[in-house]
Amino acid sequence: MAIEAPPVETSGERAAALTPDDPRQALRIRRYLMAVGTSMLAIVALFIANRFGVMPWSAALEGTVMIVALSVLFYLLFRTGLNRHFDDPSLTTEMIVCAIIVLAYLMYQAHEARNALSLFYLVAMLFGVLRLSTQRLITIASVALLAHGTMLYLAELHQPGANRSDAMLQFAVLAVVLPWFAVMGGYVNSLRHRLSDSNRQLKIAFERIEQVAIHDDLTGVFNRRFLTEVLTREVSRAKRLGSAFSVCLFDLDHFKSINDNLGHAAGDAVLKHFARVAGSGLRAVDVFGRHGGEEFLLILPDTTQAGACASAERIRAAFENARVPQLPAERRFTVTIGVATRRADEDIETLLGRADAALYEGKSAGRNRIVAVG
Repeated sequence: MAIEAPPVETSGERAAALTPDDPRQALRIRRYLMAVGTSMLAIVALFIANRFGVMPWSAALEGTVMIVALSVLFYLLFRTGLNRHFDDPSLTTEMIVCAIIVLAYLMYQAHEARNALSLFYLVAMLFGVLRLSTQRLITIASVALLAHGTMLYLAELHQPGANRSDAMLQFAVLAVVLPWFAVMGGYVNSLRHRLSDSNRQLKIAFERIEQVAIHDDLTGVFNRRFLTEVLTREVSRAKRLGSAFSVCLFDLDHFKSINDNLGHAAGDAVLKHFARVAGSGLRAVDVFGRHGGEEFLLILPDTTQAGACASAERIRAAFENARVPQLPAERRFTVTIGVATRRADEDIETLLGRADAALYEGKSAGRNRIVAVG
């Protein structure tokens, strides 16, 4: 049986259980309203039985009062939030059992209409198919058989002339159909749970695939593919709104010598450490990633050249002063940065080309510096 854990709530929240901020409670109310709609059909069936003379008027009226009273009772349980104190806050089992007991009482009064009204046992159990386990549905089927058998026994005692053969046949049919319906209903419910679990696992897998597709394996920052997508969006946005954005292209100084002298593991450690240093302190709208090899790219939406240079200098100084874990404490590393602000009608390739030219100008001038191009 699927059990929902009751959320932590205050007494004020329990007093106003049915709110737009409580989607689970709203869903329970919708299920309840479906049950109420079905109860209205049962009331119609009672008056049809009365119209054809197979049920007394008093019995049809009693049945209507009982159905309405139970509907009001369950509505109050949902409206006040008291349903949340039950193992199943949807009260599925409770509503089905009440419907079965009322139905058995009405069939006691119905005489010739019993065969027709017995179909409502299945209608009542139908509401548990997508909510209850096989075991719980079999328990409900047993309650229905007990209630129906009790009704037939009382009818035998107090209603002389009742057809015993018809009653026994009716009970035998229900004894076969109701347990079978419970088993099939439980099977459908188990299929629903498995499908739900599969969908959940599929969603998690897709999210993992998406994360792998847009992140660099080594450093964990965004990869070149995602950076290109962001640049395409920023260019489109800049054209539409007339806004400017800047890019900073980073290249780690003397990276080849790091690999040659200290080993590739040391080179990987430097790359990962730079990614952590550069990625900290960025705005939520900034996008930083690995552009390839020892090159990294920072995209700064709505940022002028002066603002981009300030961000680049912060990263340059932080990396120069940082100690790379697992490497000698006295060893320091630097980065050269090329900064470019997009010009009107400039495409991605031209923008990155200017940033790259500024980067190599900085390397030619001695490295560990920032060069910006207008």
